[in-house]
Amino acid sequence: MRGVIQRPSVYDCLMRPLEGSAYGRHRKQLFGSLSGDILEIGVGTGRNLSAYGPQAHVTGCDIEPQLVARASRRGAKQHMPVLVADAERLPFHSAHFRYVTAALVFCSLPHPAWALHEVARVLQADGRLILLEHSITEHCASDALLNLLAPSWKALTGGCVLNRDTTGLLRSLGWHLVRHERYAGGLVRLIEALPPDTTAAVLREEHEAVGTAPQEQQ
Repeated sequence: MRGVIQRPSVYDCLMRPLEGSAYGRHRKQLFGSLSGDILEIGVGTGRNLSAYGPQAHVTGCDIEPQLVARASRRGAKQHMPVLVADAERLPFHSAHFRYVTAALVFCSLPHPAWALHEVARVLQADGRLILLEHSITEHCASDALLNLLAPSWKALTGGCVLNRDTTGLLRSLGWHLVRHERYAGGLVRLIEALPPDTTAAVLREEHEAVGTAPQEQQ
């Protein structure tokens, strides 16, 4: 079922108030310092593209052609190509990107574990996943409300799962969270994660350099 997140004009109207909010600041904080080859999945209408610095070589993708058409116009101004592609079946060579980024995307993927497998495949050996997502809060009262609203919200938006636990999914699949910050009572998460196959080697190199033992951030 199609909802507001598949309609470019409506999506832009809903996202515009967030630009000057904490969300916009967190997005700039996460994406602004990234450099090298970057893939943004679920790019939507391309509102995130302006958050990257000049050192970033960004490719965007989204499964919705109408959203991609608008994102392509925004991306063209910054020489950032945007194409139609499914995050669960990425059309890129393995070990191609230094970073994969997403903002408010994993809540809407039908099979987020499949997407994480694909992300791990296309990341370089020292690559990282950078996420700005909403999530369950891990507070009983708040999550009970999210569970109550989730069916109606999913129908309205066209697929957004209000009570998804993306952080828990990452951990269950062996991803290592080297950065994990909670905001808005835990509803919003900033995450930087290493894929399972590269976690041990990358952490060992980083912590040997400073003489400390690897430890996951909570």
